[in-house]
Amino acid sequence: MSNTKRLLDERLIRIEKAVNLEKPDRIPIFALNGPEVAVDYCGRHLKAATWDLEIIRECLPIYYRDMKVDGTSSAFLRCPGTYTTIGSQNFVPNKDGFMQHPEVCGMLADEYEALIKDPFKTLVDKVLPRQYKAFDQPGMLGGLNLAKGALSHLRHTKILQEIDAHCSETVGVPIISANMIEAPFDFLADQLRSFKGISVDMHRCPELVEQACEALFPLLLRWAVTSYPGPPKKIPAIFMPLHMPSFLNPKQFERFYWPTFSRLVNTLTGMGYTVTLFFEGNWSKLYDYLGSLNPHVVGIFEYGELKTIKEKVGQTMCIMGNYPISALKSQSTEECLDLAKKMIDAGAPGGGYIFTTGKAILRGKGLDLEKLQAVHQYVIDHGKY
Repeated sequence: MSNTKRLLDERLIRIEKAVNLEKPDRIPIFALNGPEVAVDYCGRHLKAATWDLEIIRECLPIYYRDMKVDGTSSAFLRCPGTYTTIGSQNFVPNKDGFMQHPEVCGMLADEYEALIKDPFKTLVDKVLPRQYKAFDQPGMLGGLNLAKGALSHLRHTKILQEIDAHCSETVGVPIISANMIEAPFDFLADQLRSFKGISVDMHRCPELVEQACEALFPLLLRWAVTSYPGPPKKIPAIFMPLHMPSFLNPKQFERFYWPTFSRLVNTLTGMGYTVTLFFEGNWSKLYDYLGSLNPHVVGIFEYGELKTIKEKVGQTMCIMGNYPISALKSQSTEECLDLAKKMIDAGAPGGGYIFTTGKAILRGKGLDLEKLQAVHQYVIDHGKY
């Protein structure tokens, strides 16, 4: 067995034990980032990399090797070649090549009933032509543009999957999160009605918002299952970022978000999948809800007291996140290591803990990544069970 294969197996076992709420040999380290930070780290230009994915293939293994991580998510990059081909309005690149998600509305307020009656037809007939202008063309042209966009997306996805395999084969880093979905309310807000639109709708037509989430549930469940690489298994997990709850009050969360979100998570875990939830914002007022989720859930927490999080949900959920990336900008290396010690002291007892940052590291610019290397080495040295 090669050293790389042995390293890959050791890391996968380490991650699996933590996900199963057991004690591995030491605390695993997860890389919560996209390919963009690796491109910055290697001194390459992001705009060039988004058009030439061979740059990503070159940079990602170097970044993972130097950061000494035990696992990562599949390489995810919105390639401008696809999005410019289809005339995207909801994902557009900035001057540097980084993709932005502007506030756009794909579904009008008077189209709720159509969505509820036939969500797939409404998405195809109404939403896609608004969000992707190349589809809204006369005759066969719209269909041809759809085919071009689909082929471009499939080509880029295949290359990114090959890059995942390349990282595992060359530096022994397993992919522990494979595909991404959204909760029904998040999908309704992010992709259809916009933040402003959904905020108004909860007051003007609350029953329609509830019914829309119910109508979207089967589509999102199918999305999760069909985009997963193979039959259900514990690793890799399905990744679900949770956008809207920190903007909702508890009554809104309980009425609009929780019913279909919890059902989606519990359905997937009941089928044998692990689901990684990214709790964006502060969830401290909502911890009591999380205890009713099935096991086989991993929670990445952006904010909150890690000790409290561990006490509230650590019996059923593997805990990740919470390390502030702002420290890598503003604090000394010694202060960064002190923060790592606090994270270990709060999260490690009893197992079921994976070290990572509270936010995804989107870019390397403005961060001292040597401090991150030092923090990871500290976790390796002092995170043994």
